[in-house]
Amino acid sequence: MKSKVHSKLLAGIAALAMLGTSLPVVSASAQTAPFDSVRGVYSYARDLKAVAPSVVKVIVLGQKEGERSGQEGEDPFRGQSAAQRRPAQGTPQPIGSGSGVIIDAARGEILSNNHVVEKGTAFKIQLYDGRVVDAEVVGRDPQTDIALLRVKASGLRAIQLGDSGSIEVGDLAFAIGYPFGFDQTLTMGVISGLGRTGIGDGLQDFIQTDAAVNSGNSGGALIDSRGRLIGINTAIWSKSGDNSGIAFAVPINMAIAVADQLRRNGSVKRGRIGVSVGPVTAEVAGSGSTRGALVAEVSPDGAAARAGLRPGDIITSADGRTIEGPGNLTAILGVLEPGKTIALGYRRGGQSGTAQVTVEAPRPVQVQRPPSGSAQGLAALGATFRDVNASDRLPAQVRGAVVASLQPNSPAARSGLQTGDVIVGVNGEQVRSAAELARAFQNIAGGAVLFVARGNSLIQLRLER
Repeated sequence: MKSKVHSKLLAGIAALAMLGTSLPVVSASAQTAPFDSVRGVYSYARDLKAVAPSVVKVIVLGQKEGERSGQEGEDPFRGQSAAQRRPAQGTPQPIGSGSGVIIDAARGEILSNNHVVEKGTAFKIQLYDGRVVDAEVVGRDPQTDIALLRVKASGLRAIQLGDSGSIEVGDLAFAIGYPFGFDQTLTMGVISGLGRTGIGDGLQDFIQTDAAVNSGNSGGALIDSRGRLIGINTAIWSKSGDNSGIAFAVPINMAIAVADQLRRNGSVKRGRIGVSVGPVTAEVAGSGSTRGALVAEVSPDGAAARAGLRPGDIITSADGRTIEGPGNLTAILGVLEPGKTIALGYRRGGQSGTAQVTVEAPRPVQVQRPPSGSAQGLAALGATFRDVNASDRLPAQVRGAVVASLQPNSPAARSGLQTGDVIVGVNGEQVRSAAELARAFQNIAGGAVLFVARGNSLIQLRLER
């Protein structure tokens, strides 16, 4: 066994040497694989040491004994004695921990995940040098799973931001965080995929990597081989709950756009362009590609209609970025503020075009509570719903209302819903169970826009009651 391992190690070193001129650049001046001539080893240590102080541990405090944050299983005070762990009576207790990334040293701003902090009542940040300081949540956005925190501390070091729009599958990637409450941990892999959707709730346009990410890594940094931040680690795909080589990160371009709004407004203001989109089926594509987002509906007086988009158009790009499916487009539009203009490339009848669409402020939803005793709720939709269960074989992050049955020609069937679809949102509000779906429809008098997880895509369907 030892000789086999030794042989594999030598083979790996030989492969690195052969590929030296084509490996990604580690520093601005390096043009070959990073080699430490003093120790005689290939290593990224020198360049990554500059990144380490920018990645911190987020300690989540709360009042309820035994309640955990979104990061189950990790111990925020691993290694401390029982006496050291015991809080003063009446003070918040540690209920979990995650990771965070310093993006602005002067402001003391730290990016993390919404699901790391959402159950906390108070927060502390453990800095790389061992200091523990109080933190406040500036704002959080469940739709993108991004949270912005702020600390008052000296000697902070902000990470260098990369451009997630320029990364490619096959690029080296490193994940840095605090898994299971351990001290800062670095893992290495590659970019395995881009534009991933259908992983859970909310707006999704994930970077996929095989760099090991585990519980506690959430909110930590995904960086390129030059130490630039390209994503915020947020989720894994695993049947056991531990790393299985598939992890997902929020692209840094999206995260920074969200952070900018959280800094200014404390929340994210989302606009609309007046379209509903779905997947491009083989029947619709014909001999063309099934990639893109099919425009299913266009509001007659909306921004998309004024820009010339029509039902049946296939949106193929947004500001030059290729659209793989409706989930990508929804995520891109979902972080644009009213007043922003975006160039949408589309196909129509074999011809290509571009529409300049200006995002509008959302229109208020007309809410009317039905009179007591009247026919209401889900029964009138012609469908039955249930909660997600283990037999659905969905990622642990996916929560919603599963379509259990459909009546032909019912409102639910006419909307395009299919048995097995998971409704995760109604009119932009998150739905986590069949009961939440029922409550949502009690307060909606007319139609609704459903956010539906189907396969690996998140689509929108228009439901008329």
